Amino acid sequence: MVPWLVAASALAGYLIGSIQFARLIFARLRPGTEPDLIRTPSFDGEVELVAHHVSSTSVMIAFGPRWGVLTMVLDATKAFVPVLTFSLLFPDEPYALICGVAVLVGHIWPVWYRFSGGGGNACIMGLLLAIDPLALLVTHAAGMVIGRFVPLLAFMSGVMLTIPWFVWREGLGSPEVLFAVAITAIYIGGESRELLEMLRLRREGHKLDIGHTMRLMKGTARTGRTGVEVAEEQRVERGS
Repeated sequence: MVPWLVAASALAGYLIGSIQFARLIFARLRPGTEPDLIRTPSFDGEVELVAHHVSSTSVMIAFGPRWGVLTMVLDATKAFVPVLTFSLLFPDEPYALICGVAVLVGHIWPVWYRFSGGGGNACIMGLLLAIDPLALLVTHAAGMVIGRFVPLLAFMSGVMLTIPWFVWREGLGSPEVLFAVAITAIYIGGESRELLEMLRLRREGHKLDIGHTMRLMKGTARTGRTGVEVAEEQRVERGS
């Protein structure tokens, strides 16, 4: 590999990944205010887990499914386009994989926002779509099956399954396996703050309502309303 191309692919990926469409949409639709953070309440109503990242889910809950889906598409596209470009320009070199890892790093830890970015779900989907579309379908379909039994692991398991997938497809020592290990480690690292806080709350005896955010997302998709409105409706229904 050519050193300056390694540096160029990594720098380009990081700067592109650092573009935070969720924050830009919040700034456009609700200027002068901080973006909403995803909050997961406990069943006892005494505590809540507050996510530190701002994502397409945050946008969907705040402004409804149309804006949430738009954010998701933009996040996936910003990963897909540069990775596919490097793949087409240098099909026999791993610059696309280097770029993809850097895109994810930039998305989760963007320099423009004090290293506080998004969760990485849509971004990873865009990366896999550019590198191996079948990997995206197989690993994330398997992740959804696992998520039916352990909701917390729905997307994380899909990311982790890229490692055995590329071991099987490309061989143990291939650049694709290193890529899969890297994005898995980065994704888990980005979620580590929430995971540690979740463990702390459980040790204190609080059981979190993990399905809360998913119910809000399904409610917005079904009704076209914001997650705030759906949550209020659910609260009223529980009260009655």
